[in-house]
Amino acid sequence: MACATIHLAIAKKYLENHKELNYEKVIAGTLYPDAIEDNDKSHYTDINRGSNNVTHIRSKVNLYAFLVEHKNLDDFELGWFLHLVTDYLFFEECFSEEYLLNNSYEDFCKDLYFAYNCLNLYLSEKYHITKNDYKDYPSEYYPGKPYEDCILPIEMIDSFIYTVASTDLDKYIKKIKKYKSNIKP
Repeated sequence: MACATIHLAIAKKYLENHKELNYEKVIAGTLYPDAIEDNDKSHYTDINRGSNNVTHIRSKVNLYAFLVEHKNLDDFELGWFLHLVTDYLFFEECFSEEYLLNNSYEDFCKDLYFAYNCLNLYLSEKYHITKNDYKDYPSEYYPGKPYEDCILPIEMIDSFIYTVASTDLDKYIKKIKKYKSNIKP
């Protein structure tokens, strides 16, 4: 899963182009899936996730299952869906299959959480993310530390944020419903 600051950066960029949406509800929906106790349920995680990092990590989110249950998305649910899209694309776009297969799940998690710590401060400053953005889920707030090299280079993350925030979610939803599965936009 992407960290809260990546989710918030994407939501804020998305909201810049969709001013008709309720800012607070979209932000709350964006943080919701990671803030509740049952992450597998909030992410519509597949039960049989496979035994290697690729299948295990890439089956964390089921976009189609979410859309089957949430037919007409309100602003909170749109934020929630944007979170799920971010997580799905994060594992598809930011990690090569080679990297995932050549590292244990434990090493991957260690590298990933180190990277989150390295990115939080940078992302918070660049995308104007403050503690107030976490008001519905204050336990998700972590200020971070200065950036240092990690498995998530700044340039890649900035590009990822821009790409996901620019996704036409209406068209993407139609595509997911057509194929009845996770699919790239």
